[in-house]
Amino acid sequence: MNRIDNNDCFNRIGSEDLDFSKSLSDIKKNVEKLIELFSGNDVPRRESPFENGPSQIKKFDPEQEGPSPNLSRLPETRAGDANTTPDLSGRGSINVVNKSIIVDGGVFDGKGATFTASSALGDGGQSESQQPIFILKNGATLKNVDLGENGADGIHVYNGATLQNVNWQDVGEDALTVKSPGDVFIEGGSARGASDKVFQLNADTKFHVSNFTADGFQTLIRTNGGKEIDADVSIDGGSFANGTVLFRTDSSIANVQLSSNISSVNVKNSVRNGDDVTPL
Repeated sequence: MNRIDNNDCFNRIGSEDLDFSKSLSDIKKNVEKLIELFSGNDVPRRESPFENGPSQIKKFDPEQEGPSPNLSRLPETRAGDANTTPDLSGRGSINVVNKSIIVDGGVFDGKGATFTASSALGDGGQSESQQPIFILKNGATLKNVDLGENGADGIHVYNGATLQNVNWQDVGEDALTVKSPGDVFIEGGSARGASDKVFQLNADTKFHVSNFTADGFQTLIRTNGGKEIDADVSIDGGSFANGTVLFRTDSSIANVQLSSNISSVNVKNSVRNGDDVTPL
């Protein structure tokens, strides 16, 4: 069998034979000519990707081949989302906190562990001098945390925060206090045994609560008494039992939106604005 040198093969092809500036069908013919020339050179003939038309070209499948570096980044899934299973590998671990834990702009994942205050922070009663177990700053995220039987003054928030699956086993002075302006998102979680308030708003805020559970409280959300607080509050879903009112304010510039999918048992009122009360 005669062999054809590769260079000789391309020397035998002139511009009148191959013209790559034409259409897809012309390129197909060019490829077929190359295959025919190499057929006597003991080079196995490979099927042209164009023989059955362009539809035979393999498309990228991210599920089979992994993400493309050119794909836009998808939004991060949050711990409260339905399709997310939180990491609760720390469940059963109890941490006694002697000094407030500060989370500044980052993420603190407790993985289901319990954090309870020592007497250095307070006794979990109604004293205003107690210290918080956590201080969240500048949009920090706290998730998968249980606050134990001594809640002290709970959590203080400065300049916004997100809480995901945070549970108060026995609310102390308050569960959470907004100390400076910022948006706060409470996603999932629960609170029990609040002698007075669960959430205290002492600064302007957009305060969003979704799918939260509370059992035993006087007021779920309260703006600072007698103060003009610009609070935009929303309660979306959730279950509430054995309480007096969901939202209470003395501010003329505060407002609240309650979704229709809220479940309540033995909760008297939805809103108290000054002396005006709206039954639930």
